[in-house]
Amino acid sequence: MALIEVNALTKVYSSDELQTPVLHGVSFTIAAGEFVAIMGPSGSGKSTLLHILGFLDRQTAGTYRFDGREIGEHTDRELARVRNEQMGFVFQSFNLLPRTSVMDNVRLPLLYSSVPPAEWDERARIAIDAVGLSHRAGFDVAKLSGGERQRVAIARALVNKPRVIFADEPTGNLDSQSGKAVMEILQKLNEHDNHTVVLITHETYTAEHAGRIIRVRDGLIESDQAVAKRLHASSDFVK
Repeated sequence: MALIEVNALTKVYSSDELQTPVLHGVSFTIAAGEFVAIMGPSGSGKSTLLHILGFLDRQTAGTYRFDGREIGEHTDRELARVRNEQMGFVFQSFNLLPRTSVMDNVRLPLLYSSVPPAEWDERARIAIDAVGLSHRAGFDVAKLSGGERQRVAIARALVNKPRVIFADEPTGNLDSQSGKAVMEILQKLNEHDNHTVVLITHETYTAEHAGRIIRVRDGLIESDQAVAKRLHASSDFVK
């Protein structure tokens, strides 16, 4: 079943009399349970595409259906609800609350959800455990390493049990070892928990953790192929 359906998607940014086309009729589908990397150089349009897929922006033309419903059928309030309850986001810069505990950071999306407050702590504990940080739950995030902070961000993305996780250059601020650990977590969440993952990256090694790579260049899809030999997630991954 297609979770994401994009057809002839176009995006043009307008400023005064200047128009800047970014996406030029992009089309693809992503099935529930897939791990897809959208790959391309800076300026290729991949970040704009992510913003549209994540309901952070709207296309200029074409259609985008999420879970069978076209984005234009949603009010802004409905878009915000779907984004919070069915989508999880992981960003390069972590976007965590400073001077706040791991638990409180992970609980944050629940404040704006329909989940009863009595369930918040348990939901957060399950998400923190999923990324192997139960021993850090009470720590201030400022005391964590970069890799641990990104794992907190992944736990926060998981806490509402989303349909899809959007990861935007999640290893960009990490050393190679921490980046590998983060990618293995995303791969495990896809393979073992059946989470749909959409990864935005410019790195081939990172993209090869996915099962499929969509390459974007100059606002067009250059190729869309299954990964010939998907990287193997380490068996010693933390629980």
